[in-house]
Amino acid sequence: MSIFSDIAKLESDNFSDAWSEKSLEDTFEYDYNHLLMEKRDGKVVGYVIYSDVQGDAELLRIAVDKSYRRRGIASILMQNMLDELVESGAERVSLEVRAHNISTVTLYKKFGFVDIFIRENYYTEPEDDALIFQLQFT
Repeated sequence: MSIFSDIAKLESDNFSDAWSEKSLEDTFEYDYNHLLMEKRDGKVVGYVIYSDVQGDAELLRIAVDKSYRRRGIASILMQNMLDELVESGAERVSLEVRAHNISTVTLYKKFGFVDIFIRENYYTEPEDDALIFQLQFT
C-alpha cells in the first residue's frame, strides 16, 4: 500500500471532489508540489499539499482524518507549511475554501490569511461560493 493510497482514502472521506490515487501520484511528478503529513500510531491522519512556484505558493489540499479532528493537527500542518514557505523565500501563499466551511475559514484566519475575492457559486455538490484567501510574507 502506497502513501498515495492512504491520502486518497482521506481525500474520499473529506472531499466531494476527491483526488484519486493516480491524480496524487501525478501531482508529485512536479518538484514545485509538496506534501506534508502528520502520522499517529503509524497511520497518516492528516496532510497538506501545496505548490511553490518562484515564491508564489498555493495551498492545494488540507485534510485531517475525522476521528483525529480537534487535536491541533491542521494547525501543525499549516505551521509546518508556512515555515517551509518562509524558509524557501516565498512571498505569498493563496488558497480557496468553501464559504460555508466555517472551521477551515477560522483556521486560515488564525494564521493571518485575509479574504481577497469571492467566486460566487464556484463549488457544486453542494453548491457554495469559493473564498480566495492570501497571506503575504513580505
